[in-house]
Amino acid sequence: MDQKKTRVTIVGAAYAKPGVQFVYTGRTEACESCAISRVCHNLETGRRYEVVAIRAANHSCPVHLKGTVTVDVTEAPVEIRISADHARKNTTVIIRLPECEETCEWYADCHPAGVASGQKYIITEILPEDQIECPSGLTTVMVRVIPLPDVLSRPSP
Repeated sequence: MDQKKTRVTIVGAAYAKPGVQFVYTGRTEACESCAISRVCHNLETGRRYEVVAIRAANHSCPVHLKGTVTVDVTEAPVEIRISADHARKNTTVIIRLPECEETCEWYADCHPAGVASGQKYIITEILPEDQIECPSGLTTVMVRVIPLPDVLSRPSP
């Protein structure tokens, strides 16, 4: 059974609905004087999360106009286009975001929010979309990945 690890955090009330995904972007200056900011900022910058449960606690917040809500989140899977040569289900890959033109029609597929270049991910699914020959000559496919848990990840050389 696939049991995802949850983490308690605080999000803006607008995001406090099960199934809502967001990419954590870090703290702002307004957070520095807040007594509970360490709970809001216990996530990893640049990673995508999904709200899975709502808790009863609400808080006022200078950043979120409608206040904040305590929630449980898990790291959310991300869909990304990678080289077909590396697309193997249940394998670990180090994602290297390609250097390409932002005007490319597949740029967003190859550079999705919530994926960090150089980080390790597990390919959980190869999506049934067509292979694409990108302008740089690489054949790519869409896959679904999740970040490798930090306790299992080793720094890449």
